Amino acid sequence: MLPDLAGYFSSSGLYWTVALFATSLQIFLLVGSFLGGSGDFDHGADAHDGSTADGVKILSFRALVAFFVGFGWAGVLGLQSGMSAAATAASAIGAGFVFMLLIFLTMRLLMSMRADGSLRYELAIGQRGQVYVTIPAARAGHGQVELMLQGRVITAQAVTDHTAPLQPQATVEVTGIVPPNTMIVRPVA
Repeated sequence: MLPDLAGYFSSSGLYWTVALFATSLQIFLLVGSFLGGSGDFDHGADAHDGSTADGVKILSFRALVAFFVGFGWAGVLGLQSGMSAAATAASAIGAGFVFMLLIFLTMRLLMSMRADGSLRYELAIGQRGQVYVTIPAARAGHGQVELMLQGRVITAQAVTDHTAPLQPQATVEVTGIVPPNTMIVRPVA
């Protein structure tokens, strides 16, 4: 014989227990996030392209906690407003899925805004800048250039194939990169 599920779901004790436990856990996760704890759990960067947004999972720990928060509180409110046990259970499950989806979408949005801050020097190719420290002619030594890269002004080592040294304040264009991060520049007329 099957247990009486309608009686079980009509008990406000179940919904109160789930609501209070899940809410406490949600608060713990929130406080842990603000304190800088290792609260990412299973929202790691495991996407194929390395982006963290694609690494967020719908069945993550945070999303499951959110499901139970929505489920518990919707069940409590449903029973207190006089809904039937079946309607309360349906609304609790529906609210749980809505909460789960909202947390998933929020975490995906937050993870998509994460940046690692690494400079990608190859993006400088084609960019213009100014000589900061004289660049010797024909790659006889290193100088420095200053240019805008990834939204910030940087100073980087530079060499040139030009036959004359490039003096400070001269406008140059990046034509290539010598690994790991020395720029090859040419003067711009």
